[in-house]
Amino acid sequence: MKAYISDPEDLKQDSTYQEIWDNMIINFLAESLDVVNDNVWVISLGDAFARQYDLYATSDGHSALLHRCLGMLLQKVDDRIYVREKIDLMCRHSSMSIPVNRLGLAQGIGLVAASHLDTVLEKLKNILENAGQSALQRFLSFFSFREKVEDVDDTYAALALMYGYAARYAPSTVIEARINALVGTDMLGRFLHVQHPTAKQAVITAIDLLGRAVISAAEIGISFPLQRRDQLLEYVLTLMGRDQSDDLVDFSIELLQTQTVALSACTTLVSIEPRLPMETRNRVMKATLGFFALPTEPSNIVESLITNLIILLGAILLTSGEDGRSRAEQLLHILRQLDPYVSASAEHQRRRGCVAVHEVLVKFRNLCSGGFGASGSYPTLSLKHIDQGGPRGSSSLPSAFVLPNRDSLSLGERIMAYLPRCADTDDEVRKVAIQIIALFFNISLSLPKQKTSANDIDLESSYGALSSLEDIVSIIRRVSGCISLPFIKSSPEQMLKSIFLFPLKASVDQIEVFHRVVSSVCILLSKDELVVLLHSCTLAACDKVKQSADGSIQAIIVFIIRRGKDLREADVLRTTQSLLSSAIALTDKHSRQEVLNAVSIIIFLCLSFSILIFISRIIPTSSYYL
Repeated sequence: MKAYISDPEDLKQDSTYQEIWDNMIINFLAESLDVVNDNVWVISLGDAFARQYDLYATSDGHSALLHRCLGMLLQKVDDRIYVREKIDLMCRHSSMSIPVNRLGLAQGIGLVAASHLDTVLEKLKNILENAGQSALQRFLSFFSFREKVEDVDDTYAALALMYGYAARYAPSTVIEARINALVGTDMLGRFLHVQHPTAKQAVITAIDLLGRAVISAAEIGISFPLQRRDQLLEYVLTLMGRDQSDDLVDFSIELLQTQTVALSACTTLVSIEPRLPMETRNRVMKATLGFFALPTEPSNIVESLITNLIILLGAILLTSGEDGRSRAEQLLHILRQLDPYVSASAEHQRRRGCVAVHEVLVKFRNLCSGGFGASGSYPTLSLKHIDQGGPRGSSSLPSAFVLPNRDSLSLGERIMAYLPRCADTDDEVRKVAIQIIALFFNISLSLPKQKTSANDIDLESSYGALSSLEDIVSIIRRVSGCISLPFIKSSPEQMLKSIFLFPLKASVDQIEVFHRVVSSVCILLSKDELVVLLHSCTLAACDKVKQSADGSIQAIIVFIIRRGKDLREADVLRTTQSLLSSAIALTDKHSRQEVLNAVSIIIFLCLSFSILIFISRIIPTSSYYL
């Protein structure tokens, strides 16, 4: 403790130093009480703590630490009457209008609950029962020795926090019945009408603490489902302040802070049993994904909110589905919901979307390497697992039974969604997008393929291409930035030449990196995946970022030149239709010409009479646009 405060200037740089210091004091006190182990001395110290309250004004936030110290001491006392008296004292000497004081009282009451849970719950129940309209003055007198009527939001916030910390600190061996009683009687529903942002944050924190208590119990082998979990999620979403629309109109700091806390609580709740139903999953995602469109300022709060949102998406993936295939379906559902942000016109939205995709993919890869539970099993997740994305255990069943197959990843569609970002104008977006594509193929090569399509993949070439792709990832992580050059200066011939003739150096430019990515993807895709990729090229060729659209068109041309022989006539017709749709939608003359060049290459390579007939039919109807 002495070493920690030895450098005051260093402490000024740490915004959490006061919280760390307070925790040190509480731990030091707990150790001291255990060492002394004298009940008479402990009670005399408790009386000394009680006299300290006279040194603080009721509104003094510093008394929060005194609440915690007395709470820790009462943990060591066996005299129930003494404990009741001191709980009353703590409540009388606390102002609920001061958030830090309110939190300190709740934490102090929670510490008492570690040894006297029933006494604490009885006290809180009595306070809540006296909160009727005819007894409001008496109810509020519990919290102010000046008998001043505090705002009801402050009172409900304090009560919610006390219930939450009582559950968090109480022994896991006895907590199930108490939590079920608290949730089953819908006591928390009484707190939903609070209006002040800090009161909303307090109620959300209380719900989060209930969930964390369930997780802590599971970590020591006492697993039980949280009753009315979906209802508690609805409470959090209600307090979060988002309606059914996706409009973001209020960017106040207090609301953003409330939403940040709410996202953390949602992560806790979706991470525990029972399994998250699809309807609830969709409700949570609909209410939260819009945060990716938030402006960049205030940066410290918004960044924390976005981080919590990404963690929530990872938790939804980890706790949804019953086996590998259903988890793969969940993965695709999340990724498709993120597509509007990955391809957004705003750089910060593309950056957030790509980071979210990458983090969700990392968690899916961890599931693939750690093993999926068999049908009906449920992974028990600790808070540590929520952050790191690792499952607690793996199934003893053969991996082919529990793993998804490669086809369930929809690689062609997904690669086409992220390939434009590899040519993005933003350096960070490009780096993350390349890592996303490398991750997809890293996962796919570890998964079984359907027998009908297993023979069209050359594993030796695929692993070589994946190694090249991972070399690119390694280099872009080391290089601070790449040289940005317009893709319109790079013809398909130049792209192919750079792919085959130029070795990848430590110092690379954007074009060379993109060419290498395209080369690897061209090898790694199976025939069916290539066909799907080309069929879904319209959005990529019409990307909102012109440089990305140009890069996508160049990549499509390379795919056609190198893999055109793998296309069936029906595939060629559909690809041609997708390209012509792109040409019609594009407003940039150069980009439209590049798309038409790709069509001409298809005609030249395939020399198909049916394609010529198809184009002769469609061109007259499209000539106005072309």
